[in-house]
Amino acid sequence: MSEEAYEFETLPLSGIDPGTSLLMTGAPHSGARELALRMSTGSPEEGSIIVATNRGAPSVISDLDGIGIESDPERLAIVDCTGSGSTDATKARVTTVGDPSDLTGIGIRFSDAYQRFADMGVERVRTGVVSLSTLLTFKELRPVARFTHTLRGRIASVDGLGIFLIDPAQHDERAISTISQFLDGRIEVRDTGAGPEFRCRGLGDQPHDWVPFETSISE
Repeated sequence: MSEEAYEFETLPLSGIDPGTSLLMTGAPHSGARELALRMSTGSPEEGSIIVATNRGAPSVISDLDGIGIESDPERLAIVDCTGSGSTDATKARVTTVGDPSDLTGIGIRFSDAYQRFADMGVERVRTGVVSLSTLLTFKELRPVARFTHTLRGRIASVDGLGIFLIDPAQHDERAISTISQFLDGRIEVRDTGAGPEFRCRGLGDQPHDWVPFETSISE
């Protein structure tokens, strides 16, 4: 496995160590969704898995196009949990799960995607779960926390990078804290009216104060 940090060329972030999984908190229209997608996609040599729980694969691909990220069907896997049944593989390899309550099915599709990358010789894989809030509308906190813990363990075991998005306004502090304890740090996103900003918690020398960043898509 590569020991090189995961880099973010278009963001004011330092490299993040392989095996790290982060909780990203931010409301809709704050820029958090775009930031999660940007951090979950990297260089052409890396693979990306997007677990799409509240919008189907076509929306994810459209958002990536809007950000300026070219989708490579050999390097982008989307686990579509919306039940839409879309499997258009022109810009991504798409697998589907009946609905967001099927955490076992999501985990299986996630593992299948990782195995396919391993068979291709792709060692560096980023994962974005967009978002945990949808899972928490279908399931209780305990199984979602267990699911998060399991995915985080799989990501760590293969030196991947994980981004888990959640809307803090939809959940009480207990839920956020419970999920947080299974991850390695947190990125908080807010919209100031003048534009989105983020700050980091538990990530060493990453920005602790609010830092602005630009967005390209409408959430």
